Amino acid sequence: MKVTKIFEFFKMNKYERALSICRNTYALLNKKNFSRIGKKSYFLKPIYLSGTQYIEMGKDVGIWHNARVEVIDEWNGKTLCPKLKFGNRIKIGQDLHIACAESIVIEDDVLISSGVFITDLAHVTDNKEKAVVEQDITTKPVIIREGAFIGKDSMIMLGVTLGKHCVVGANAVVTKDVADFTTVAGVPARVIHQ
Repeated sequence: MKVTKIFEFFKMNKYERALSICRNTYALLNKKNFSRIGKKSYFLKPIYLSGTQYIEMGKDVGIWHNARVEVIDEWNGKTLCPKLKFGNRIKIGQDLHIACAESIVIEDDVLISSGVFITDLAHVTDNKEKAVVEQDITTKPVIIREGAFIGKDSMIMLGVTLGKHCVVGANAVVTKDVADFTTVAGVPARVIHQ
């Protein structure tokens, strides 16, 4: 078994070998920083990560360059209990931005294009005397079900559940739940195929 894996490693081109080394090493080196991180899971640098102790990553999760993942456990003196969970075999393009203050769950086999923003929070703007950053936030969980695809530069807003194998078109802003096997597009996103 080991001989076969070594042989396969040397059959790879230079790029594939470097990525394989990166994937296998990242999880080992960062195991203590995350709530859980599975084999072959990685963030490619440069990255900005906060709240890694609240992040669970399954096996074979690949997140490309320039990710900004913020898991927030305190806002203006209020303690929060966030959870960001990645399933298995998830592929995410560069420039991902996630802001999590309650719960974001991304299930197995999800494909996310570059430039996607996912959040489970929104700023409260009731007090006209205070700057927005000094006011509270509101949160609602986000769930992205298995096999979903999110197109380039899309936004998934708080409280949204994306169904199994659904498709979100490029540049869409998703503010409502999307049913299983449904395609949505536009701003705000609406059903274009079921």
